[in-house]
Amino acid sequence: MRRLIAIPLMFGPCAHAEQPDVDLTSMSFEDLGKLDVSATSLLPATWLSTASTVTVRSPRDWERSGARRTYDALGDIPGVFVMPHTNGNAMLAIRGYARLTSFTGAAVMLDGVPLTDLYRSSPQYSMPAINLGVLSQMQLIQGPGSALYGSDAFHGVLALRTHGADETGTEGSATLGNGGYYEAALRNTQPLGPDGHWSMAFAANGQGDQHMSATRPNPAGGAPIVVERDNSFMAQTAVVKASLARLGGWTWQGGLYLHRYGSDNFQGLGSRLAGAQDLGGVDTRFAMLQAGGTRQLGEDASLEVKAYGWWIDNSLANRLQSGGTTVQRDLASRQDRIGLQAIYRDNLPAWRTGWALALGAERLNVRDVHTTVHSLAGAFISTTPNLSSGSVRDVRSATLEFNSRLAQSWRAVYGARLDDYSDFGRHTSPRAGLIYQPAEASAIKLLYGQAFRAPSAAERNGNINTVLGNSNLKPETIDTTELVAQHQQGNALWQGSLFRSSWKEGIAIVFRQDLRINQFQNVESNRAHGASGDFTLREGPWQFGLGGAWVSSRNAVSGAHYNIFPRTSATASLARSVADGAGQISIAQRWMAGFDDIPSGDIFKPTHLPRYARTDVTYSHQYSKQLALTFVVRNLFNRDNRQPSPLGSVGGIPDERINATLRASYRF
Repeated sequence: MRRLIAIPLMFGPCAHAEQPDVDLTSMSFEDLGKLDVSATSLLPATWLSTASTVTVRSPRDWERSGARRTYDALGDIPGVFVMPHTNGNAMLAIRGYARLTSFTGAAVMLDGVPLTDLYRSSPQYSMPAINLGVLSQMQLIQGPGSALYGSDAFHGVLALRTHGADETGTEGSATLGNGGYYEAALRNTQPLGPDGHWSMAFAANGQGDQHMSATRPNPAGGAPIVVERDNSFMAQTAVVKASLARLGGWTWQGGLYLHRYGSDNFQGLGSRLAGAQDLGGVDTRFAMLQAGGTRQLGEDASLEVKAYGWWIDNSLANRLQSGGTTVQRDLASRQDRIGLQAIYRDNLPAWRTGWALALGAERLNVRDVHTTVHSLAGAFISTTPNLSSGSVRDVRSATLEFNSRLAQSWRAVYGARLDDYSDFGRHTSPRAGLIYQPAEASAIKLLYGQAFRAPSAAERNGNINTVLGNSNLKPETIDTTELVAQHQQGNALWQGSLFRSSWKEGIAIVFRQDLRINQFQNVESNRAHGASGDFTLREGPWQFGLGGAWVSSRNAVSGAHYNIFPRTSATASLARSVADGAGQISIAQRWMAGFDDIPSGDIFKPTHLPRYARTDVTYSHQYSKQLALTFVVRNLFNRDNRQPSPLGSVGGIPDERINATLRASYRF
């Protein structure tokens, strides 16, 4: 069930302790309100004391929702839109601003390691679908995160934590569904020495040809155009981690991560560029190493160090209309990122203040980018190098964060991060939060934060004969103010939020009349405001959830609204325990409305999409301490839902039709 537990929490850029996997659905609301998620934050914080709006998801959440890929587990969060993009990728649009370049602006962290690349300033575009079977938790910050994470944490931050439980044992699971869907996962944890442990997690999933048919109007008139898509994919992820305690006074941990993803014949470059052959796929290979240690230096002081590095090889394949014919265009890239980080934490008792200082150094490389064009029959046509090949960026950063108790019921969280970039200079990102807790179970918060996004290598260098680069680009900035009210007590938990943001120096493609060619320039100014809320009630064997958001975002210069972000969205769920608590049946309903099929400004006219409505039903049963089964039916009434296409696929992107999965998990 989608809305069983969606608890706003806080976490930061680097884990300072390995935490065991936690089943949030088994916790009381009182415990959830006090849940400490400081494993990935500079300073400890709970749901009520944090200065961010954050949602946390556990494996039980995405298993009961039938989620198949990473972002499937996030689509029902109020104010968040998981938007299909190109080549089988999905993008996170947070609090408005959905557009073609929404693949930038949301930082993704994997066990505290940033995954944003230099070429596109995006992890979402080149590395989708880390397998859910290797994850133990997801946490999504809505709002600016640059004061902790630096560039790219513009609209929000998604932190993924992989399996690493302290409790020894083995668990396996297998899932089968219609349309050829399959999923398998194996997780194992064993002791390592007297005080350590090592863990392994492997997961694979995929689906075959879904025979998706997308019918859209013919812009030239006549019979509608039908695009047949396979929407097939495969994903494999492996994680091996180890932790050693009390070794030379340090607690050490490290991990190896491998990921492979491939998709075929999803939506492509849109109707304008691809016509009736609007198809695309991706092939990604990824490897990462990270290691670090923590040492207690006194009663309150501690030091944490961490090193990491990753490499990614990515190829995007698309159909493209060229010279009256359709060709296959492959855009291949090879990139890597390495970094070092140190965090010192301490308290100032006289000032009733906790503080932390983080220092970091990183290097991002674009080893190679090139485009190869073939005929649909496979005949070679051309290879073109990309101007971003060989790009290098060095980043040095310093982050300072404070958490001060001003009075018995008042607390302030404040700080800033300074980033020094080798290719455009320095930028400072401030953050401040004033938190009032009139009672132990309630909080009212006034939050402010500024975020920035550094220009990508593609924006600085451009593309040959297509778009001019611009080495004088400045970073985009966004200022966000938020008012939050929270309450948890007994059998009820709720949160409400009002927000307003101002986005300046937005990077966009502008046609230069003097040169008769497009160029990237800092010309955009945008505004957004809205409200979101979330409520959960437990009463005996029943649980009820309700959430929703209203969001308005527009270009402040032209006044045009961002028309592919849903103006309104809502979710509702009802669950009941059965069979003396061993089973649970639930139904979840999701609605979205107020959006068009393609962005304004495309050569085709946008068309308003019908209201999105989807009903999911789940039954889960714990047959024994070892065996559990979960049966999920998604889109129970088989509605032909459509979602917007940021690349301009006229008529929108068809959502999945009715489908079912059966999952079995066993603890050895």
